[in-house]
Amino acid sequence: MTDVSVPWGQDDLKFSIPENWEVIQTAKSSLRPAADNWQDRLAMAINQPEAGLPLPRMLEARRNGRIVIIIEDMTRHSPLAQILPIILREIRHARINDSQLEIFFASGMHPAMKPDDVLHKLGDTCTGIAWRCNPWTDSQAYETVGTAGGIPITIDRGVAQADIRIIVSSVSPHLQAGFGGGYKMLLPGCASLETIRSLHRLGIDREPKQLVGMDVQKNPMRQVIDAGGELIDQNHGATFAVHYLLDDNDLPSAIATGEPLPAQRMLAKQSAVASGVIVPSTCDVLITNSYPRDFDLWQSFKGIANTIWACRRGGVVICLTRCTAGMNNVKPIRWPLNQEWTRRLLQLIGPANLASAVMRLVPRLAGDAAFFVRMAASALHRNPLIMVSPELAAGGAKFPGIKIYATIEQAVAATQQLLGTGSQRVIVFPTGGMTYPVPNLKD
Repeated sequence: MTDVSVPWGQDDLKFSIPENWEVIQTAKSSLRPAADNWQDRLAMAINQPEAGLPLPRMLEARRNGRIVIIIEDMTRHSPLAQILPIILREIRHARINDSQLEIFFASGMHPAMKPDDVLHKLGDTCTGIAWRCNPWTDSQAYETVGTAGGIPITIDRGVAQADIRIIVSSVSPHLQAGFGGGYKMLLPGCASLETIRSLHRLGIDREPKQLVGMDVQKNPMRQVIDAGGELIDQNHGATFAVHYLLDDNDLPSAIATGEPLPAQRMLAKQSAVASGVIVPSTCDVLITNSYPRDFDLWQSFKGIANTIWACRRGGVVICLTRCTAGMNNVKPIRWPLNQEWTRRLLQLIGPANLASAVMRLVPRLAGDAAFFVRMAASALHRNPLIMVSPELAAGGAKFPGIKIYATIEQAVAATQQLLGTGSQRVIVFPTGGMTYPVPNLKD
């Protein structure tokens, strides 16, 4: 038996696969570990941005203004309890009161943060500072600042009217926008439901293609995000970015600050080098671990979407995920077909047609889950999908067309039923939530 090990929370998940399964590649990120003095480097970077004014000068010029600090929610792993004190030190040095501050979780359409979540995420760092999440269910909470790519850019009114927006986030590969960070914290992070829906339609063609890692000049979603972000700044106030790449211990390895576009571009290039893994040939079995995007079912699926391109068409994708938040309000539809018949139906009518039919039959999916349905249909059309999640299996979770098991042994047995018991070429992505195969693979 061949032994494999992948990150699993604070520990590692170790398991064995059949001897006749040959691991032809373990696709790991090459990002260097964070320096011991990363906090000092972050403080220095805030005063020496890649472009634009240093944060202290921006704060000094707007001492009487409103400041909104826009941060990631529970689905991301940034060490905010260690990062935010450095930013707050600059704010208080500028003699800006906590009453002028607000912390805004750029949660998009994710479930709202609860006080216990905030305490877990921030510790006592921001005690006394008002906080809230993106109010995407309240259409009256937004204002439109213009149009980009034919899409109305409608953003939370408090964020839009802030004198300074400080966006704090990691930059990592993103299945649709190429890479995260930059104005993506505002769009879709702080956007209205309709703007979020419109953004998620971009780049989703009838024939699926790899968008993760795509250069900004070719990525339709990123182009609209960047243009929309500039409209927000032109409308009122200014945005200062505090960006970084996270190492395997979720600590900032590389740092860039200042104007959002230069800061995001710089780290996106570094992320592409470190997280884009050259895969010489496609495999028969792809084992992808969704870490660090393994918070819930929706986030975990990104591990599949990021890495599926390393598997040949018809090969099996096994996704490992802790899924500590379980389904997290994802409400699957009742589906009468098993995986085999679901894939036959997809082969017959195509993923785009099936996704459209499902959304017509279940109207609620046309909004909140439309992107998820289209993405899942495209992936299932291309490959059989298997998930290994003790949390999901124990809760009896089901999702149309995807088999969910409690153990890797069950997943291996199911894979052998699909592909036979002969030899199989295997590629393992230990951190499939933040790595991806380079484009132009031929299968």
